[in-house]
Parts: sequence; C-alpha cells; structure tokens
Amino acid sequence: MSDSSAERRTGQQPGGSALTYTILVRGFTAPVRLAGRAGDATARFDLTLTVAHPGRGFPDDIAAVMSYEDIVEELRRLCAEDGISGPDCLAERAAALCLAHAKVQRASVEVELPSAHCDGAGIGASVTRDQSDAPQGR
Repeated sequence: MSDSSAERRTGQQPGGSALTYTILVRGFTAPVRLAGRAGDATARFDLTLTVAHPGRGFPDDIAAVMSYEDIVEELRRLCAEDGISGPDCLAERAAALCLAHAKVQRASVEVELPSAHCDGAGIGASVTRDQSDAPQGR
C-alpha cells in the first residue's frame, strides 16, 4: 500500500499518474479576417485544457500555475492575423498555441464562425491534441 500523502506532495495521484487540473474558457469571441471574405467575422472559442498541477503545497504565486489570461491574449493575437482560412485552421492553431505552454498536457478546442450566408447558421471545427502531437524542440 502506498503512502497517499507522499504521492500528493510529489504531484502524483494514487496509482502514479500526474496531478492535473482543467482550465475552461467558454464563449471567448474575437473578430477575425477570413481569407476570401470582406470585413471581419466573429470567431467563438471554447477551450478545455488539461494542465499539470504543481502539486500540493505549491506557492501562492501565479507563476506556479497556468493562467488562462495568457491563452486569451494569444487567441486575440491569432485572430488579429490576416487571411485565416476557416474554423479548422483556427482550431488547429489555437490548440498548437495552447500546447506551446509546457504545463498544458491536452487541449480541446472548438471554434465557430458565422456562415458566409445570411441564414444564421454557423460553421465550426473541433480538435483535441496532446503533447505527443505538439512539435518538439520548443
């Protein structure tokens, strides 16, 4: 039988898996310029990030945990780029920027854009990526 208090101090759950927590970003919107469309569209993002927990007794310091504010600022910069090809491109790039943070182990990203037609429908894409999908050497 293991000493569960020792496992918590080292950032492990019983059974040996790493402690994680989840960051949710829901309904984030930003204007985006889509390739082939005049004017801006509004992109809507929903993110679920699985993040490495710093362990029990971590310091009360923002540097010890992942801040959703960093991700939101990076999403704003992504949306400010010209010529985004569509929701699939936005979802892939958003997942990649999330995984560029070493603490983020898995990123699930949903992106919705208004249709180019006036029928009110939206178009979207959803991707889930983890660190094994991320480019190495960051």
